[in-house]
Amino acid sequence: MSETEIRNKNHIDIEEWDNKSILLGLMDSQHKAFNAVKSSLSEIENAVSLALQRLQNYSSSKIVYVGSGTSGRMGMLDGVELIPTFGWPDERLKFCFSGKNLSKPSEKSEDDIELAKNDFNKSNITSSDVVVCIAASGTTKYTVTILEMAKQIGALTIAIFNNNQSSLLDNADEKIYLKTGSEFLAGSTRLTAGTSQKITLNLFSTCLMIRLNKVYKGFMVDMKVTNSKLRNRAENMVTD
Repeated sequence: MSETEIRNKNHIDIEEWDNKSILLGLMDSQHKAFNAVKSSLSEIENAVSLALQRLQNYSSSKIVYVGSGTSGRMGMLDGVELIPTFGWPDERLKFCFSGKNLSKPSEKSEDDIELAKNDFNKSNITSSDVVVCIAASGTTKYTVTILEMAKQIGALTIAIFNNNQSSLLDNADEKIYLKTGSEFLAGSTRLTAGTSQKITLNLFSTCLMIRLNKVYKGFMVDMKVTNSKLRNRAENMVTD
């Protein structure tokens, strides 16, 4: 059984707790996410170094985020922010997400291997790309299939997962295991596992963009000026 699926015996009667106790329990469980990421900093650092080398050596190389369900949404949330925040070229960013609509559940698609193969081909993944695969269980068929296909053609593969029995563990070039353990609600990986993935992606992509010279003196100097707030920010940068 996946670590995130195990029921915490201390939470067997949580539906009988008062609201404050539930909220405090949820808060305490989030600390595990922070500690899991801190324990994996060496792996995250290595992932940044490998991705930097790949993206610097090939001017057309892409960052590709892969995932299903909560994990896929985490990847898309991280990736889409790279365009306005750091001026990362839109054509150098791709997503493989098993769902067709982010606002609707699509858990059934996680097992669709043919969909994974089609999405891999549509994304035009090449050997120069950096493919970031995210799956709490580490066994999601959609995500594992795309990682294996990417690895076969020589792309750099980075796996982020929360289960040490993960299939991703065997195949990725860089493995980031986030040991968050059982969830506050058994199997609800949008909680602690999801938080750990979001923190990890924040660290990985921000450090990578800094190393790609998208930051100067603490400013996001390649950001896109697309609204009044960002125009004011740009003016303040230049003034400073």
